[in-house]
Amino acid sequence: MSTCDFCDQPAIFHDVRIVNGVHTTKNLCQEHAIAEGIQIGPLDLSMVVNLQIDEQAEQNILRCSDCGMTIAQYKETRLLGCPTCYETFAEQLKHFIAQVQDNHSLHIGRSPSSEGTDIGRHLEVRRLLKQLDNAVTQEDYENAAHLRDRIRELHDGSDVHDN
Repeated sequence: MSTCDFCDQPAIFHDVRIVNGVHTTKNLCQEHAIAEGIQIGPLDLSMVVNLQIDEQAEQNILRCSDCGMTIAQYKETRLLGCPTCYETFAEQLKHFIAQVQDNHSLHIGRSPSSEGTDIGRHLEVRRLLKQLDNAVTQEDYENAAHLRDRIRELHDGSDVHDN
């Protein structure tokens, strides 16, 4: 059972609020709840039992270690609370990311889905130029010469290579 935010007594009042995607919780014992002006009536034993059951179920729910967000909160807002959420909910998020990204779960670059030959050729040249730069840096001149020739072919337009 959770404790009061102001002392070590068991909390009997729990105020949970989500405002603009920000989750705040206030846990108060009877004394501090009365001090806050909250009306505390007679305690119903069935409420205590339900609270304990709910608390046990809540402990089994996967939460982000940094911001405390759950996957249910993500489904409501479609916003993650922090970068750690991506790691915490990686397995659950694969499905959502794939839906949004045309069944791609890894970033593959940005280009229109109806890309033309010129755009494809341009992207291929950019990719090859990066590889050429790496080959020269690593002094792999044979591979660099091959990449140079491939870039020339693409610039001349004699051969369009699709991946």
